[in-house]
Amino acid sequence: MTIRMEDVYRQYKPLMFSLAYRMLGSVTEAEDSVQETFLALTQSDIEDIHHMKSYLCKAVTNRCLDTLKSARWKREQYVGEWLPEPLVEDSVSGDPLQAVIREESISYGLLVLLENLSPDERAVYVLRTALGYEYSAIAEMLNKSEAGCRKLYSRAQQKLNGAGDGLQVEAQPERSKRLVEQLIYAMSHADAHELVRLLSQDAVLITDGGGKTRAAIHPIRSDQRVVAFLTGVWRKWENNVSIQIRSINGQTGFIVSGEGQPTRVINVVLNSREDRIERLYMMINPEKLKHFSL
Repeated sequence: MTIRMEDVYRQYKPLMFSLAYRMLGSVTEAEDSVQETFLALTQSDIEDIHHMKSYLCKAVTNRCLDTLKSARWKREQYVGEWLPEPLVEDSVSGDPLQAVIREESISYGLLVLLENLSPDERAVYVLRTALGYEYSAIAEMLNKSEAGCRKLYSRAQQKLNGAGDGLQVEAQPERSKRLVEQLIYAMSHADAHELVRLLSQDAVLITDGGGKTRAAIHPIRSDQRVVAFLTGVWRKWENNVSIQIRSINGQTGFIVSGEGQPTRVINVVLNSREDRIERLYMMINPEKLKHFSL
């Protein structure tokens, strides 16, 4: 049976994008890694590849590792906080990547936590949790020992548990929708008391402007300071912007736009122990909003 490149591309592109996006936290870089992998595949005899999924996963993973290791200096020189690029679900699109967003609920909160891992820890963690590979297969993909991969996974779990204590990083669309609607209502009515009720006492708001637009350089910590920030920005927004509640990375968030262009994407992460918002992530960097459509 002859294998056609178009069929391979159509079948595996969504999975490869999901893997690359989890590895990199960047839509653009993930798409580039996938395209480069398939371009390299055209130079091979695909009839000789007996386990196409594993072959492609190994190729994409190693391209992502190269990107992560070469990008470290970029992150070190980044102005302010670096946040992953959000993925907004387009319910009317026929793009198969939208099925990945809906079915896998690629949690934004988890993507942020993955930034605490080394490239090798991240690769092992993603291959193990997202794709369900056994340690023996992961070891072969990464050219490491099985024991080494187990140690990397254990170390990754410890880091994530420490960084994510109290966070509900699994996507909860209905719960987040209710809290986001209440948050927008309270902001629009300058109701500081209600905003405090919606936020955890130790709430944190992080903005990513990348030095390209005005943003808070450091995280804003505590419910009172976050409320002061939100009420302050609303006074600047109220007459000049529109707000859309959308599914972002499998969970409800909202997009702020002006003159038909998205200017901010806000994700929330909920508290795992109480019905409040623990983290707000505000993407302002225009370079990371290029792939958005309203």
